[in-house]
Amino acid sequence: MHLPSLIHDLAIILGVAAIVAFVFQRIKQPVVLGYVLAGFIVGPHTPSFLSVSDRPNITTWAELGVIFLMFSLGLEFSFRRLAKVGGSAGFTAVVQTVVMLILGILSGKLLGWTTIESIFLGCMISISSTTIIIKALDELGLKKNKFAEQVFGMLIVEDLIAILMLVALTNIAMTSEVGGMQLFLA
Repeated sequence: MHLPSLIHDLAIILGVAAIVAFVFQRIKQPVVLGYVLAGFIVGPHTPSFLSVSDRPNITTWAELGVIFLMFSLGLEFSFRRLAKVGGSAGFTAVVQTVVMLILGILSGKLLGWTTIESIFLGCMISISSTTIIIKALDELGLKKNKFAEQVFGMLIVEDLIAILMLVALTNIAMTSEVGGMQLFLA
């Protein structure tokens, strides 16, 4: 990784993100959606003079971005707040995750995929993006509402479920088997 190219790529990323964020604010759309568009614009698959084509640089900036997003979520996290909405948020998160997991597995099977591929699909669609939802609630000025605490609690429980899913999926991918004992040992 060469430092000048890393800084050049950062300048491109920040410049495009700032322009797109400004445009999305002016047209009264969620800025988070603009950031996704900015990522698409500067990504290596878009033919543009603004593209960042050095994969290691993209990986470095993406990992740093995830670290900062998770850190900012951690700053807002409160065990007291989670305990206040824990029961209903936990129940809602588990039901939502299980229903979406089942729908994903059934969809994979309908598409003719293997059981393992169907399980991976179910896991992918069963988890929500905590950072995007929290950012959207913040932009809409709804973050302090009572229902937002419920949503935040549900998202935290979903993140905990996601960690368990990652462990199970890693085990499934390594053994290429889906069985009760493999999932238990994961």
